[in-house]
Amino acid sequence: MSVFVENRKVLYVDDEPALLDAFASLMRKENLKITTLQNAENIDSVLCKEGPFAVVLSDQRMPVYDGVYVLEKAKQQNPDTIRILVTGYSDHSDTIRAINEGEIHSYISKPWDDEEFKRKINNWLIRFNLQKHNKFLMKQLDDENRELNELLEGTIVQTVRILRDVANHVSPQIASFSERVKVIGTALLKSFPNLPEQETWEILRALELFNLGIALLPTGIQNMIEKHGLTVLNRVSSAQNCHLLAAGLLKEIPRFENVARIIELQARSYNGLGEPIDDFSQGEEIPFGARLLHIIIDLVKSSSKSVSGSEVLKQMLSHPQKYDVKIISEILNSTTVKKYEEVEHYIKIKELSPGMVLLEDIRSKEDQLLMKAGFMLTETFIYILREWHKINPIIEPIKVRTLL
Repeated sequence: MSVFVENRKVLYVDDEPALLDAFASLMRKENLKITTLQNAENIDSVLCKEGPFAVVLSDQRMPVYDGVYVLEKAKQQNPDTIRILVTGYSDHSDTIRAINEGEIHSYISKPWDDEEFKRKINNWLIRFNLQKHNKFLMKQLDDENRELNELLEGTIVQTVRILRDVANHVSPQIASFSERVKVIGTALLKSFPNLPEQETWEILRALELFNLGIALLPTGIQNMIEKHGLTVLNRVSSAQNCHLLAAGLLKEIPRFENVARIIELQARSYNGLGEPIDDFSQGEEIPFGARLLHIIIDLVKSSSKSVSGSEVLKQMLSHPQKYDVKIISEILNSTTVKKYEEVEHYIKIKELSPGMVLLEDIRSKEDQLLMKAGFMLTETFIYILREWHKINPIIEPIKVRTLL
């Protein structure tokens, strides 16, 4: 942790050598680092090499550059520097100008009273360092809060990832579907750059956890899903509304109340039909994230190699009772929808990224089957593959399909 160090540097600018010497002699025992300057033309060089200064004092009447100019330069180099004009009795008008234009903090009249002058210098130093210390503490607090938030956010994201992988582990088909919803949903969310940051965060978490309810189903139904895939969700009534189980669980987790609400209403039509039956939300009363998720889930279910995502979205426009057509129009009018074309190519283990679908089995060089074709990769499984590769090298390159 960094430690605050007081700045005790004082600069006095005056064209009279005797006054500079008198000032240095007066302040010799005050635990200060004194710099004096006779030629104001060198102010930029001194400020750069010796600064920043806690206090800068300057005589007003000097050849070439006056005190107002010097103090303005000090302000430009460090706005926090305490700037003091040293004036004679006849310099009253210049003092007023310095206060108005140079934003000086105070002035000292010549000749000065030695004890009063020392007292004021020390008070100005205390004032400067108190302000700097407060800023230092505020920055330190901000840094610590940011680090804490980053740690908390990292923990939340990793926990969400684990929960998502638990649901995806039920079957490769569920994993592939869930990952497609997440990848495509994340891409389409960019069509709405003006969404509040917190709402965007909540929608991203919902995209990751919308299928969490599958992991909460009885083992018998999970076994059916493993054998027969997604069709079980349509044939078994208790499986159809598993998203309500996930919503009920997430409601109890701090910061996830709105995420739970999005997941709870993800299957609800725009006209208000659908689960939960005791909720009467319709139209824009349904959270934006739930309306968007409803569109994305059906988009992924309906699009294929023969039917593009754009075509599916255009077909949805003819069903305003089911979908929020304003959201669909916004997506179609953006450039985002054109980016999830599917491309097949060969890559190495180090190039794998979430959302890629395996088009061929992954095998080790000893011909051990590690992962079957058709699986959509997640960050967790990519990590596992790379760890396997260190122990038991995998045959490369790997054929995958990528959503652009």
